[in-house]
Amino acid sequence: MTSLSALPVLWPRVAISYPPGLIEVSIVILCQILGFWIPCALYLCIDLAFPAFSRKHKLQSARRQPSWSVIAHCFQRVLIVNLFTVSLHLSFAYATRFQYSAFTITPTYPTPRELITDFTYALLLRELFYYTTHRALHHPKLYTRFHKQHHSFTAPVALAAQYAHPLEHVLANMIPIVLPLALRRVHILSFALFLVSMLAETSSVHSGYDFAGARMHDLHHEKFRVNYGALGLLDWVFGTDVVGWDRKQVKES
Repeated sequence: MTSLSALPVLWPRVAISYPPGLIEVSIVILCQILGFWIPCALYLCIDLAFPAFSRKHKLQSARRQPSWSVIAHCFQRVLIVNLFTVSLHLSFAYATRFQYSAFTITPTYPTPRELITDFTYALLLRELFYYTTHRALHHPKLYTRFHKQHHSFTAPVALAAQYAHPLEHVLANMIPIVLPLALRRVHILSFALFLVSMLAETSSVHSGYDFAGARMHDLHHEKFRVNYGALGLLDWVFGTDVVGWDRKQVKES
């Protein structure tokens, strides 16, 4: 109980004691661990510890699933890309002597109203940015050079969410999540909550399991030219959504 009671005063101490650039870099790394690496590890644990459950709930058939050597290669590449982006972030923070953050850092917490407003705004803009960049990456001149790597997983796993060319990772994975809230200079804790939720969502939709919104994006990896967006809103507007799909037939094929 003592440690829990200390939580409300932990953030004010951090906000006052450390430079904003260091806080921003540290929060982004922590969010990446909480929202991406831990969920990915949990999904892999399901594959290993509960194979019968895994076979039952995987959206695609067992013969379509990547081998463990492919997953190990994916892990290595994703780790390298993560280290690359962290290095870029650290380099920028160091260049500004850790005195600048793209977000507002104060000892106070964001209000519930601010959180709801920030989340709504960020979700809509993320859909716009992600749909646009993702669909552009399917242009023949860009697909082979950049996006084909990600689509080597026709039956994705959670780690494949960030298995991408470094430039694609920045343009399609990072900017649609970071830029909307950076433009508004929202409270960094609002950004942190949004970042963790989006990272967890991307891990889930790439998991290959019939959980949450995984069906829609799994179909994108299967069919390639459908379901470019995250929410499905712009797919509906531009006619790239697919509602009906016989998963049973696909699993048995």
